[in-house]
Amino acid sequence: MMRAMKSKWVSTPELVKVFSMNIPLTPAIDTSLHNLTFPMVKFGHQQTPWDLRVLLYKEGAGLNYRGTEVFRRIAAGELGHPFSERLELVKRIHEEMTAMLVKGGSRNTALGTWNSLRNFFSWTDEREVVLTLTTVETVYRLWTDFLHDRVKTKKIKAYSAYSQAKMVALPIDRVLERGTSIITSTRLTSPAKSPRAVGVVADKQNLYETFRFGRLCLDVIDSLQFEVIFSSIPIKFQPRDGGAIELWCGLMHPSKLVTQTPDYKGNRREKVLLSRSAYEADRTLSSRRSVVNVRLIAEFLLFIGQTGMNLSQAQNLRVTQYSYESSIDGYRVYDYKQRAKKEVLFEIFADYKAVFENYRAFRKKLFGDTTDLLFPFVRYHGTLTTSYPNFKSFRELICNTTGIAFVTPSLLRNTRVNWLLRESRDLDLTAEKAQHLKQTLIRVYEKPSLQVAMREIIQFHRKGDPRLGGTVMPCPAPGICDGVPQPLLDLPPEAPKPDCMHPAGCLFCDHHRDLDSEDYVWSMASMRHLNTIILRRFRPPEKGKADHSAHVCLVLMVLKEKLKWFEGSNSTRKEWVNEAMEKMNEGDFHVHWRYLIESAEGV
Repeated sequence: MMRAMKSKWVSTPELVKVFSMNIPLTPAIDTSLHNLTFPMVKFGHQQTPWDLRVLLYKEGAGLNYRGTEVFRRIAAGELGHPFSERLELVKRIHEEMTAMLVKGGSRNTALGTWNSLRNFFSWTDEREVVLTLTTVETVYRLWTDFLHDRVKTKKIKAYSAYSQAKMVALPIDRVLERGTSIITSTRLTSPAKSPRAVGVVADKQNLYETFRFGRLCLDVIDSLQFEVIFSSIPIKFQPRDGGAIELWCGLMHPSKLVTQTPDYKGNRREKVLLSRSAYEADRTLSSRRSVVNVRLIAEFLLFIGQTGMNLSQAQNLRVTQYSYESSIDGYRVYDYKQRAKKEVLFEIFADYKAVFENYRAFRKKLFGDTTDLLFPFVRYHGTLTTSYPNFKSFRELICNTTGIAFVTPSLLRNTRVNWLLRESRDLDLTAEKAQHLKQTLIRVYEKPSLQVAMREIIQFHRKGDPRLGGTVMPCPAPGICDGVPQPLLDLPPEAPKPDCMHPAGCLFCDHHRDLDSEDYVWSMASMRHLNTIILRRFRPPEKGKADHSAHVCLVLMVLKEKLKWFEGSNSTRKEWVNEAMEKMNEGDFHVHWRYLIESAEGV
């Protein structure tokens, strides 16, 4: 008997087979016999490793996964028997996720897939959907319809719905051996990206905010020296762009202590003050880790802005495996390779060299030889050292206090790349500095700029327009000119007037010049062919309207004379004319006229 459905998106008759009030259970399976974990993924000592066994139990995917609560409930039998019909599907998903990780796939992508799979399976548990290797394709489409419905009702963002569906589609596509992604068969579409080009004001504002943020990072670095960090609490300093910063090292502000309710003995406040005094007297890393992380984040973001290295590379840099080589303005950092050539990882320039060397001395004094990470962020609650640093504290303690917008590492890198490209206008040089292929630079990083476009247009006109200092420029007709229209003497009144806009007028301009080349002859022959078509399709005009047939006849006459001169001048030019005529007979027209000829012929 089919369960009554509340949502309209599950009422399609052909989908009834995946719903059932009582899901048939085959004999119980022992999930302990199946290893559905990921031993190749490293976790912090307080993080719970991923285990796909929870997907086999009803409500298992929807429970809080942190800690061991879900596995305790499974062991106690509180979640009932596992769905044996899901076993083959979950095993295949585990195999595909493992394969992606083993071949070098991103851990963050796998984490996103794991979280989205739990949402998908939790949805099927709530609606008692039979989920197997056979029905997963149909159930996936139902789930995406549900997400689409939530987007329409403004419950979730379109980007969130599409991201979840895409993450689940990654292993399912491989399990089902699909040629195209299953997400393309759903109603979810990738949200349209905002326009890449920006105006002058927005472009300048972006650079202005980035430079302000860079100055703020320098102020934090200069203020939070080793002695200051381990001085009395609070630690105070004032950035150059305004705002006074107080860092309480994790302690509550004294003004908030007044609101603390005393216990029945009336001594809670005294205990709090006593513990605060002990905390302030503790001048070790455990009590000052929040301030240390603020300094490290400022150094880290400044490093990314200067070197252009991406986030994952920068956070995993180790000081023990690299060598430093002096250069004219700074030094280059190389990776040690036993039998291969040295590879430049990043370059420290002159203006940043003193800042970087000061940081290396600060890092050595603070951490010594306890870690070889270049940026050893102090982690909380057993967080994995390879996980991304938390920028929330820097944003709240520093940026919000000063009113300066926080600039993410990806935006810092993007701004740097576009600034280099704007200043150099050299794709190869910028791609080399950004450590990218030129195609990647254009497709991902380059952002069209109105300032750059305006500058290029001005340079083009200065180069081509003689009134702005230019000499020679292309003209609408075959040949070249100086961009100053000048009619020929004794020009017939019915002849086209030169205006540097219409090709016919160029043939009657005193500044037009022929080119001694085969391409020029081919272009003239194509232009003559176009005008022949126009004349052939000419219809007498109505009364009161201009007759342009005389213009066309004069153009054909001039082109005929030019081709005749080329044909009779010498044998080489005669071959050019003969080749051009053969191309006209074969329908091979010059690229400058081809689309016009096809349009005139009705192609």
